[in-house]
Amino acid sequence: ICTALYELLCSIGVPVRIDGLVKDFTASGELDKANEYRQVWNIVMEAFSQVVEISGDDALGIGRFSEILAAGFEEYSIGLIPPALDQVLAGSVERSKSHEIKALFILGVNEGVFPAAVNEEGILTDAERIRLGSLGIELAKDSKYKLLEERFLVYTSLTTPSRYLRLSFPAADRDGKALRPSRLVSDIKRIFPMIREFSDISGIKTDESELELVAAPGPAFNELTARVRKRFEGYETREIWQDVFNWFQNDGFWKTKCTTMLAGLGYSNQPAQLNRANAFSLYGSPINTSISRLETFASCPFSYYVRYGLKAEERRIFRLDPVDVGTFMHNVLDEFSRLIAAKSMSWRTLEKEWCREQVSSIIDRMLVNTPETVFNSSQRYVWLSGNLKRIVTRAVVTISEHMKRSGFEPVGYEVEFSEFGQYPPIVIELPSGEKLNLTGRIDRIDSMTNEDGTYLRIIDYKSGNRALKLADVYYGLQLQLLTYMDAVLGNKKGKKLIPGGVLYFRLDDPIVKGDRLSSEEDIEKAVMKQLKMKGLLLADVRLVKEMDRQIDGESLIIPARLNKGDILGRSSVATEEQFEVLRSHVRKTLVNIGEEIINGKVGISPFKKRTATACTYCSYSSVCQFDPAMADNNYRFLNDIGDEDVWQLIRRDSGEKGKAEVEA
Repeated sequence: ICTALYELLCSIGVPVRIDGLVKDFTASGELDKANEYRQVWNIVMEAFSQVVEISGDDALGIGRFSEILAAGFEEYSIGLIPPALDQVLAGSVERSKSHEIKALFILGVNEGVFPAAVNEEGILTDAERIRLGSLGIELAKDSKYKLLEERFLVYTSLTTPSRYLRLSFPAADRDGKALRPSRLVSDIKRIFPMIREFSDISGIKTDESELELVAAPGPAFNELTARVRKRFEGYETREIWQDVFNWFQNDGFWKTKCTTMLAGLGYSNQPAQLNRANAFSLYGSPINTSISRLETFASCPFSYYVRYGLKAEERRIFRLDPVDVGTFMHNVLDEFSRLIAAKSMSWRTLEKEWCREQVSSIIDRMLVNTPETVFNSSQRYVWLSGNLKRIVTRAVVTISEHMKRSGFEPVGYEVEFSEFGQYPPIVIELPSGEKLNLTGRIDRIDSMTNEDGTYLRIIDYKSGNRALKLADVYYGLQLQLLTYMDAVLGNKKGKKLIPGGVLYFRLDDPIVKGDRLSSEEDIEKAVMKQLKMKGLLLADVRLVKEMDRQIDGESLIIPARLNKGDILGRSSVATEEQFEVLRSHVRKTLVNIGEEIINGKVGISPFKKRTATACTYCSYSSVCQFDPAMADNNYRFLNDIGDEDVWQLIRRDSGEKGKAEVEA
């Protein structure tokens, strides 16, 4: 293949054409371009040689060959010899080898950047590299050598200029997070006590300091834009910027840009609120929706409006998204659960090898029945389907272990709330007289009956490591589990139903730490601990002991801990009365969200809680163009409140007095 490519390039005259371009650039004085093109042909030939050497006798297809060649080209960089004496060079310290430099400006002298941090040893440790090196096996340098090399690079950089050296570092990144200066700064200040140090973030501006910003048209126009924005928002700016504006306004090229800049001052990306008639046209009456959709509205009303009102969708790309993986594993688990029910088998008697065989058979059958699926598109995805077999097998084995330890039994899989489901839709009546019809599916319902009644558990399978946070329930960001529990308890049909718990079950096969002395039992316990269900349980010691009959201290399967004397310790629990208060708050939240939807609320108002925002995984950022720098683009900041404070807030909102008690 390389030979054929070489002959093709020669036959179409590429070497001659490159040589002609080099001569043209040299004649026109573009010496840097000429130096670049001189290196292109040699780089291509060297890449061909390396592909041949690496591949050996292996037979490569065109696709694989092109991938290897592209990866090889990405590793090349072009080095330029300064074509003139009087010039400004910009480059990285690793590649800048120029001598006799009069003035040097080093940017970004921050901790971990200059000098660069050397933290990772790689797959092989330094000791292993030294050992292999002593045996004559040449490897990449160890971290100690890299550290010394980095220090030498810093030394050569600092000693290169003959007249002037300036080091600068940002005090914060673009998000406002503080950045520390490199320890190199303190070292230089100690060596040179009289060194000049200054900062441009003091906020004190003078005509002289402002004038320094007016150097080149491009940067000056950017500064002008910021000053015009400040004046538009009511802040004072110096008169010098009026002169700068007049200069740009009188220039033929920049006049159009000034017009565009001024037009953008009054721009707002906020959509106008819909009237009720338009809201009903978009969403229907009654509104048929789901809990997850209402959670989207609570995250950002505009996202709900675009996705479920306008029904805008991203262009589908033939690839595997995390949502697709989660849906696929849900379907496999549902199929496996139905197989168990059809064979009248108990989860408690399942064997790991049998589970592995059945899961593999189900996945293979699903892939055969859907040949257009992405899992059949390449060998990589075929391998991934095998990885999913391992994860789902781990999930069913973990469920089996949970059942062996528990007095609860599954009574429903993929329980559907809909017009044709096992349960009717969840109907939310709004103060305006309108209704919300909520549909959905519960992954699993477990129950246990004793003399007090029937206890229910709602189980939701998640491919991510999700936990139930009361603060998120309070803000309307996590409503699904408690709404489903409320709906099931509402269909009592003569039975006394008691909320036993709402839990997330993690679908994963985690890697756990161990050592050579770790037994198989120790490893399994570590895996069980990683896959422990998270959520909220009923604060009843007898019930907790029924959920985990082997509990001894901290449970391996539920978010509970029993201290001496059968006292609940650090557990995620709530009393029956607290469950009722929480269910009431969720119903009230659903009503409020429903009213806002039919009233046409569509504003761009994403939430932000600590570092988490609604924009992180939103697909519509290119539509809304949310920018906190704009006056009317603001996050809804949510406090990360503790559980005890959540109970107090819920009671206050519901008009009840007293402090909710919950084990922390």
